[in-house]
Amino acid sequence: MKPIQRALPLVNQVYEHLRGAILSGVLKPGEKIVETKLAGELEVSRSPVREAIRLLENEQLLVEQDGNIKVFVPTVQDFQEISALRLAVEPAAAAMAAQRFEGADVRALQTSLEANLDATNSCLSTGDMDGIIPLNNEFHRVIWACAGNGRFVRIMENVSALIQYYCSLVLDINQQQTNILQEHTDIYLALKAGDPVEAQDAMHRHINKDLQVIERYVASSDGLNVQFPPTGVALYK
Repeated sequence: MKPIQRALPLVNQVYEHLRGAILSGVLKPGEKIVETKLAGELEVSRSPVREAIRLLENEQLLVEQDGNIKVFVPTVQDFQEISALRLAVEPAAAAMAAQRFEGADVRALQTSLEANLDATNSCLSTGDMDGIIPLNNEFHRVIWACAGNGRFVRIMENVSALIQYYCSLVLDINQQQTNILQEHTDIYLALKAGDPVEAQDAMHRHINKDLQVIERYVASSDGLNVQFPPTGVALYK
């Protein structure tokens, strides 16, 4: 890792460094996080490292295990729980967003979704799969905001980092193949048409696709010795 630049509060910088390292795979699932080592590598005191670790524990990307802090290792049950939450909340949020989509107060969000689709298309055209994960996260965040339900936003923000984490896993299991642009376009067109039923259905189909990828992977293992990340598969590129 590069030494920390001191333009921003140190805690923020250390947090962003660690979060990025986890989501990009520099820090591997199950890897032990040593506070003193990180402080030395980043050329900061242990205090901002400790606070950044606490923030990442809140995001569930780091966990305490046997007295050590380690990068979260996903399980089948974890993915099923996140999928159940998403399927309960996000289709409903999409339906609400469709009813509000042409309002003046969400016009900037509509433009943001259009720009997101263009950027996603560019990433797919150039094979930039690393760029797909943050764009996917942004697309869903904008729809949460369009729904106009602050409680939905707070619930989903609580698991936003884990959603990114699992999207990378799904891409790798699926050998970097994805229909994300078509699925996001279907959702966007339903929103633009002001069709809450189709927006809800399109979002449900989109989220359920990821669940199906995991279920197929589990089935291929006969439910035995299922590992996340899969043995022999790089969780993050």
